[in-house]
Amino acid sequence: MKKALKFVILPIFTIVVAVVIYGLYCSNTLQVKNYSISSDKINTQIRFVFISDLHCKEYGEKNCELVSKIKEQNPDFIAVGGDMVNKFSSDDRVMRELLPQLADIAPTYCVLGNHELLLKDKIDFKNEINSTGAKLLDNESVTLEINGEKILLGGLSDYPYYNKNTNEKRFWEDFKSTPKNHYTILLHHQPEYLEGIVQDSNIDLIMCGHTHGGAVQIPFVGGLFAPNQGFFPKYDKGEFDINGIKMIVSAGLGDAYPVLRMNNLPEITVVEVN
Repeated sequence: MKKALKFVILPIFTIVVAVVIYGLYCSNTLQVKNYSISSDKINTQIRFVFISDLHCKEYGEKNCELVSKIKEQNPDFIAVGGDMVNKFSSDDRVMRELLPQLADIAPTYCVLGNHELLLKDKIDFKNEINSTGAKLLDNESVTLEINGEKILLGGLSDYPYYNKNTNEKRFWEDFKSTPKNHYTILLHHQPEYLEGIVQDSNIDLIMCGHTHGGAVQIPFVGGLFAPNQGFFPKYDKGEFDINGIKMIVSAGLGDAYPVLRMNNLPEITVVEVN
């Protein structure tokens, strides 16, 4: 009986150990994911890095590994898609240490995620972020001049229709309807909210995070679970088309909950527009 039990337990134990080791590898191995987008509004090449959902995680001391990989991409600017912090703690040290390093590489622009919004009464994010040399786009936009091109970059901090007179709604109504003579990028943390509201906008590209890539990527199926979207999310990670508008959803860098990634490496997203 003991011998038979041994033959049952040992393979199960081996499988569990192998799955945990693989999960740890998938959760802690940085990858660079490249996208190329064509536009008749751009006469040269614009290259930028997008990161999201760090959740206070560190890749090396003070995120030196993450910073080094981002620097290697030689971006014209860097966009941060929110959730740099974790809602369970008001300690934003990791964010404050990382952003100055990114701002030294290239102009860096941030948008708030749901975890920042949950901590906004404890942390002055606008002051904290802007003091690092990065710039918070909290329902704001900025015009960038890169290689002779003008890029309009906007940051929408939250879903714009919770209330009738929110800053989000006012910014969104103005940003989406203003005629755009140059390439327009919207940063917004949560992709699932945008499907029904962008159809009449003049936006060229949307950059999102929030989904953690669906946590577990099942071959030929996609992500297993994403916040708000639930199981088998429509927008897990990758490139999507919403009413003719390109949307790229990053798999993110960290995890807010103790769930190992599977087939879903932490991601530095690099976008080339030409």
